[in-house]
Amino acid sequence: METITKQDIQNSTKINPKAKQWALLNLEYLNKIKGFSIFGTSTKVEKGGDKFDTYILYLQPADKVAVQTLCAFAEKAGCKKPCLIESGRLLMDMCQDAATKRTVLMLLRPDWFNTQLLAEIDKAERKAQKAGGTPALFRLNGTSDIDFTHIITARPNSQFYDYTKIISRMRKNTLSNYDLTFSASMASIQSKKAFKTAMSRKYKTAIAFNTKGSRGDSDLIPTKMYSFDKTDLRHLDPVGTIGALKRKGSNIVERIADNQNQNSFFVTDANYTEFKDIIAVGG
Repeated sequence: METITKQDIQNSTKINPKAKQWALLNLEYLNKIKGFSIFGTSTKVEKGGDKFDTYILYLQPADKVAVQTLCAFAEKAGCKKPCLIESGRLLMDMCQDAATKRTVLMLLRPDWFNTQLLAEIDKAERKAQKAGGTPALFRLNGTSDIDFTHIITARPNSQFYDYTKIISRMRKNTLSNYDLTFSASMASIQSKKAFKTAMSRKYKTAIAFNTKGSRGDSDLIPTKMYSFDKTDLRHLDPVGTIGALKRKGSNIVERIADNQNQNSFFVTDANYTEFKDIIAVGG
C-alpha cells in the first residue's frame, strides 16, 4: 500500500475533520498494515460457529468518519445513536480504533482496500476447503450499509449476507450468493412505510425491540416470533421470516424512557399497536 501522508489526510475530501485529527495522531498505526485484518467477528456470530466460520467487516458507520454517509437511511431509520458499533466488545478502544482505521483506509486507499478484502476472502475459503473445514460466510456491512456488489460479484462461489435499511436494495438484489435481510425501524414515517413494503412483499425482516429481557423491561416480543439473537446465519432462514432482536448497549433507565417514544428505532410500548398493524400487512 502506498503510504498515507499528512498531506493526504489534510487534503482529503472523503474523511471529516474529526477523522483527520485521529488519522494525524495515529499516522504510524494507520500505515501499519502487516497483520492487520479487514474482517472481525462478534458474540452472536460465534454462536453459529459450529456451522459456518463467519467473517464480518466493521467500519465506522454513517458520518462518524466519512464525509458522505456510509448508511444512507440512518437518519430516517433513527439508528445512528443505537448502532451496533456502540455496544459490546465493539466499544473497546482497540475495536473503535480498528474500525476507524479500516474506514480511513477504505476511503483513502480504495484499490488497496478492495484487493486486501478479496485476499482475506480467498484465505478464508482456502481454510474452509481443507479436510473437515467449516464453510466460510461473509458479512460486508457489519456496521454500514454500502453497496459491495463489486466484491460479491468478484467471488461468485462465496456466500455473502447482510442486513439493510435501504428497501430498494432488497428489490434490486438478484445475486444468488448474496442473502439480504431488511432491517426495519419505527423511527419515522419513511421507515414505517418501508417496513410495510417489506411486509407486503414478504421480505425477510429483522426488527429490534426496546428490551433486553431484564427485570423491569416491558414484555414486547411476541411469543411466537423467531429470535435473530440466537445466531447470525440469516441465509438459512426461510423467505418471509420476521425475526426479533433485543436492544443492545443500553440500561433500564434508557429503555423505560424510550418506551414513551412512538417514533423510536425500536418497538416500544408507545408504538406497539402500530407495529402489530404493520406486521399484519404480511398476513
